[in-house]
Amino acid sequence: MTSSSSGPASPDATPGLPGSPGSAPGAGDAARAGRRERGLAVLGCLLGAGLVLVCGAATWVSARVGAPHTASDGAAVAAPLATHWTGSTLAPAATALALVGLAATVAIVAARGIGRAAVGLLAIVAGIGIVYVVLRIGLDPTPALRRTDSVRQLSVGGPADITAVHRTAAPWLAAFGGLLLTAAGALAAARGRRWPAMSGRYQARDARPVDAWDAIERGHDPT
Repeated sequence: MTSSSSGPASPDATPGLPGSPGSAPGAGDAARAGRRERGLAVLGCLLGAGLVLVCGAATWVSARVGAPHTASDGAAVAAPLATHWTGSTLAPAATALALVGLAATVAIVAARGIGRAAVGLLAIVAGIGIVYVVLRIGLDPTPALRRTDSVRQLSVGGPADITAVHRTAAPWLAAFGGLLLTAAGALAAARGRRWPAMSGRYQARDARPVDAWDAIERGHDPT
């Protein structure tokens, strides 16, 4: 007579159990997706703010500026001067907001939860502010030019003559940088709460020498 013996159940045969490989939750996939999104937000803030700062050092507008002409002025008038203006001269607010975007790059990585969402909102405000300031100058730079020192010095007896105004592509590139910063901030504000926080294993490693000394003082062998 033959007797049938049943061996131990294989772990793979019970995929419904919590410890089985088939029932592992998607926490790992969610963490990887969160890290990818966080990387995109950091990259967007870095590229957007960096582009605005680089464009701020470039020439945005060039023109010829001369003294005002009056009907009763019979004296000779000097020839208009060729003048160039950079973005930091015409739009210092855009440069300041770009620095806020750079700070948001670090804060997105360091913050967590609601704090990260708040940083995203701050980046959105900075990006929108950059776009607003830059587009005003890109569409009509004359009001901004008249507020500069080089034009005010020639505005004696009336507004200076500004002719041959030429705009470069730098304002539009800066506006694109503001849009990148806005998009990155929106991503952080909408999804930042779900992103994983920075690991605290480095803090645990820093505490080990202290724990070893405590053990020695208590008469225990830390090894």
